[in-house]
Amino acid sequence: MIVLGLDGATHSLLRPWVDAGHLPTFARLYEESVHGDLESTIPEITVPAWPAFATGRNPERLDVYGFTHFNRETRELDLSHDEFIPGKMWDVVDDQGGRCVVFNIPGSYPWQAIDGTIVAAAPEYKESYSYPEERWDELESVVGEYKLRNDATPGSRKYVDQSLSLVDKRFDGFEHFIEKEDPELAVGLIRATDRVAHHYWSTDPDDSNPLFEVYHRVDERLGEFLDAHEDEDVVVMSDHGFEAVSKKFAPNYALSRAGLVHLNESGDGRKQALGKLRDAASDVLGRVGLLTLARNVVPESYVADLPSGSTLGLDNAISLGRIDWERTRALADIGQKTTMVYALTDNADERAEIVAEAREALAASAEDVGLDVRFVELDRGGPHTPDLAMIIETPEVHASSRFDAESPLFDVSTSGHARNGIFFARGPSFRTGTVESAHITDIAPTVLHALGRRLPESIDGDVLDVFASGSDAAERDPDYYDFVGGGAVSEGGVSGDDERETEVKSRLRELGYLE
Repeated sequence: MIVLGLDGATHSLLRPWVDAGHLPTFARLYEESVHGDLESTIPEITVPAWPAFATGRNPERLDVYGFTHFNRETRELDLSHDEFIPGKMWDVVDDQGGRCVVFNIPGSYPWQAIDGTIVAAAPEYKESYSYPEERWDELESVVGEYKLRNDATPGSRKYVDQSLSLVDKRFDGFEHFIEKEDPELAVGLIRATDRVAHHYWSTDPDDSNPLFEVYHRVDERLGEFLDAHEDEDVVVMSDHGFEAVSKKFAPNYALSRAGLVHLNESGDGRKQALGKLRDAASDVLGRVGLLTLARNVVPESYVADLPSGSTLGLDNAISLGRIDWERTRALADIGQKTTMVYALTDNADERAEIVAEAREALAASAEDVGLDVRFVELDRGGPHTPDLAMIIETPEVHASSRFDAESPLFDVSTSGHARNGIFFARGPSFRTGTVESAHITDIAPTVLHALGRRLPESIDGDVLDVFASGSDAAERDPDYYDFVGGGAVSEGGVSGDDERETEVKSRLRELGYLE
């Protein structure tokens, strides 16, 4: 069984480009597979979506809500890069005696030992980038210099060329370890379909469109990959879709108008001034030079907490001390199309009252500006789990954490995640046609069931109705057992390293994940 992820890949691009005759491999998948939309997590962010994919568990169970997520207890924004999440599908296969290859999956670090190979996905300053460690040298002996992320400047031709090169190297590296290891389960990911969409969104099927270039290259390499695994089960999927974004909704504006959020008149003026200095200097000095300059003025720990950007989003409001915690009863963090509301109390009755007030305020504000929204109340899984999620159903509208918006809805010109990703399953175990109501948490149980393996009782997702009539998987009922997973064997990371945490947040802000 092979699972190939295409980060952020979306039917909204694939279908028209296939219909126009530009992507023959995807055209073949539409004909030869069972396929459909794949609903993402709440929120529809790379993390928690990939951990939910790997474990079959919802974010409430994982207590992970983004690359950064609000901590109700400390009232800070935490990075989730180094949080160990046990019970991934490859850990389950390993526990039952199988061999796996895991290649470039976000949230796979920290990992626990498996029989097989793990290559990390964009880790931040880890002690090791592969398991076993010698696999990294082996990878570079096959594909040459290997980058975990595209470090070229977005907007440049170099960024596009490096994205195309990374597509090739990821396919080549993934195929190498599949051939070498002969695994029961291989799980790999191509990231460029997401990263280039963030920086170069366009629906034009033209060679001058970098995003079309990336999809065209993926189509070519995917065709070769499917030919090499013609008799095997292959799942192709994405963690979320993508769309243009023309407007943003500011939930903290609505919560403030309802008296749930209060700001101090002024915050830390010195931090604000130094933050503006750092932003102004960054274009000239680059991030490393800038931090070197700032260290001559203030301690490194202080530099790491400087605001960035001119807007008063949640991260800047916290770092500047602008939130009046004594009077604030709720606030909103954001994840693309999802608003996450945190009630700042542990009292159950107060929590219910605050959630009701927040829901009423957000619903009224959304209705006033003509947005279609829906609400989901969540059970607290930990300090990062919101109490209420508001999902914007209106196309091309995302949420913003800004407190300084002059109205609840304002114009932007960018791109970002959509709720539904892609799902294709092709091979001897799978039927053809369409599948409805598939969710990203359904992938792990479906894959494990197809392999004839038992499923952890902790799984939230279901086995999808995608199997060919008469196949072994179609004839069996899922078998569950008590499995959680072991402890992480990898070490290192950015947590507690102020300079590196700052660098990570800067890149997340550049991609639109943080304000």
